[in-house]
Amino acid sequence: MTTLIRLAKRAPGSPVDLFHSQADRASDWSAAARYGLRAATQALTLPAAYRSGEPVCDVIDELAFDDEASAVRCLADPAFRRALGSPLLDAASLACLVVEEHVAKPGPVPASFVKNYELVTKRPDMDRAEFDRYWAQVHGPLAATIPTIRRYVQAHLAPRARAAGAASYDGLAITWFDDVAAMRAGAATDAYARTRADEANFLAGELPFVITTEQATYPLA
Repeated sequence: MTTLIRLAKRAPGSPVDLFHSQADRASDWSAAARYGLRAATQALTLPAAYRSGEPVCDVIDELAFDDEASAVRCLADPAFRRALGSPLLDAASLACLVVEEHVAKPGPVPASFVKNYELVTKRPDMDRAEFDRYWAQVHGPLAATIPTIRRYVQAHLAPRARAAGAASYDGLAITWFDDVAAMRAGAATDAYARTRADEANFLAGELPFVITTEQATYPLA
């Protein structure tokens, strides 16, 4: 399974509450159906995140395809490109990643949950293959020991995306928690401290992150 991920900010001047009330209109994926779109979700940054300033993005969409070739063909379709550039969004902020998922901590998604996305950039002096290996085989098992994480998925760039070398980020670390309180509790553990300390071994600087809630946008009931 390959996932096409869109990250974006809302249009300049748009109030957060207004954007949240209209955001589903920015995720019309009917043009992707012909390429075998399996499912799509839309994650909106929690309103509380804006108390400390603007987050790195307001919305993250995940579109699931059978393989990378299908996702790439979809991304090249002019009708789909128009859907990506909704007038509700800041065109300059749009970023798309084609990724393959590595499940670092399996587990069911809770019925009620918050979903955290960390935007990953590899250390510039690190070979791409070694970065992917270290993230999956060393760092992943370490982060999986954080007790309050319900599920943890690493979204690594798919092969063509890696080869092109033009992606805005090198991947996403995606974790599910029961709620924000559970996230905070996890951040107070020794496992979290060990995980953060390891980041310098393969990452470039701090990880921008957003805490979100999610809804399905394709197929719709």
